[in-house]
Amino acid sequence: MQTTLGMKKAAAPASRSVRPWYRHAAPWLLAIAPAAALLGGLVTLWLAVTTSDSLVVDDYYREGRAINQQLARDRLAVALGLRAELRFESAPAGGEPAVTLQLAADRGSGWPPELGLRIVHATKAALDREYRLEQVAGGRYRAAGSPPREAGHWLVQLEDAGRTWRLVAPSVTGFDAPLTLQAGAQ
Repeated sequence: MQTTLGMKKAAAPASRSVRPWYRHAAPWLLAIAPAAALLGGLVTLWLAVTTSDSLVVDDYYREGRAINQQLARDRLAVALGLRAELRFESAPAGGEPAVTLQLAADRGSGWPPELGLRIVHATKAALDREYRLEQVAGGRYRAAGSPPREAGHWLVQLEDAGRTWRLVAPSVTGFDAPLTLQAGAQ
């Protein structure tokens, strides 16, 4: 059969090029949520493996009982009217830095020969410091040591060697100026 002008040749269907799946936007949009969850899980696993659990207490019952003892020590400090001024002195030429403390009381029966000073970081136990202050004269105490240089919130606790009373400053952010510890000022 011949083709004439009046007859049209049957056209072959136009072949549409089929793109592979990764050329479409929909699969990638659907993959965002699972990929984000996987990435978040990996970051959480990395944090769990590389950081320590320094704030976790093993024996909650024992810690709870100790709270009552702490409160009794605080009440005795209030009854004695204790207050202290803590200073960190820079090192003199050829010397080492020192911690000095002036202790005062409204009533009491003399000064203990030694005091314990603890400076505890709010979240990092590795930064905690302890000092043994020895009596120099009257209510004046001294120990060798420098202040913490790391930023953060600190708990400062002063107590006698027999652990009968204590003075606490709960949220200290720096040690550049003298620090006053006052009984009952928490």
